[in-house]
Amino acid sequence: MNLRFWRQPNLFLLTFLIMLYLAAVWRTNESGFIVNEAGRSVALLIGLGLPHFWGVVVGKSKPRIENVLITTLILLLLTDLQTGFGLMFILGLVTALVKTVFRFENRPLFNPAAAGLFATSFFGLATTWWGIRLSPRLPFIDMSLAMLLTLLASLYLIWLYKRIPILVSVPTSLALVYFLLKGVFPLTLIFEGTFIFFLLVMAVEPKTTPVINWQAWLYGSLLGSSLALLFVFRIVGEPYLAALLAANLSFGLLRCYIDKT
Repeated sequence: MNLRFWRQPNLFLLTFLIMLYLAAVWRTNESGFIVNEAGRSVALLIGLGLPHFWGVVVGKSKPRIENVLITTLILLLLTDLQTGFGLMFILGLVTALVKTVFRFENRPLFNPAAAGLFATSFFGLATTWWGIRLSPRLPFIDMSLAMLLTLLASLYLIWLYKRIPILVSVPTSLALVYFLLKGVFPLTLIFEGTFIFFLLVMAVEPKTTPVINWQAWLYGSLLGSSLALLFVFRIVGEPYLAALLAANLSFGLLRCYIDKT
C-alpha cells in the first residue's frame, strides 16, 4: 500500500497540501477564523462542483475526487482570508469552467487554479498566498515550515513528473533577465516561500506543461523571463499568475503549430 502511495503523484501531492494547509491554519488564530474558513471552503467546493456535476450528468467527464481536492486546497492557500463567500463561489465556478471547457488535445489549456485566480481578480479577488507566507518558522533554521514541506515533497513530485528542465530553467532565466534589467540578482525573491511554492507546485503541473525535454526547457525559460519582466515593470498586480498563464498560452500555440506541421 505504501509503495502505491509513493508512486501516485496525485495522492502524494494531496497529502502534502493537506499538511501545508493544516500548518497554515495552526498559525492563524484570528477571531472567527474557523467559521469563516468553513464558509469559504463550502462556497468554493459548490462553485467547483457545479460544472463537474454537469459534466457527469451529460456523460462528458468523470472528475477524480483527488484532483478536485488538490485544486480546492491550492485555492484556499492562495486566496485572501477575508474573501467573501460569493466571490469564493465565483472563483470555484470559473476555475472549474477553465478546467472543463478551455481544453486542447483533451487537456486544460491553462493551469486551472492560476486562471481561476487571475480571472476572478477582476471581480475584486485578492491573491495573498497567505498559506505560504504565514506558515510558522522553524526553530533550528531560517526557513518556514511551508518552504521545508514544499521542498521535500515537490522535488520528489518533479522527479515523478519528469519536469527537472522546468525546475532548472525557470529560476535561471528569472535571475539572468532580472540581472540584465536591474543589475542585481533576485536572490531574496527566488528563495522566498511564495516563489518556491509557485515553482515546485504550480509551474510544473503536468497537464499544462511540456513533456518533451526541449519544449520543457523553452517553456521554463519563457516562464522565468516573463516573471522577471513582470516583477521589474509591474505591468500586472499578480506577476506569478500572469506569467504562468502567458507561458501556458504560448505552449498551447506551440503545440498547435507542431500539430499542423
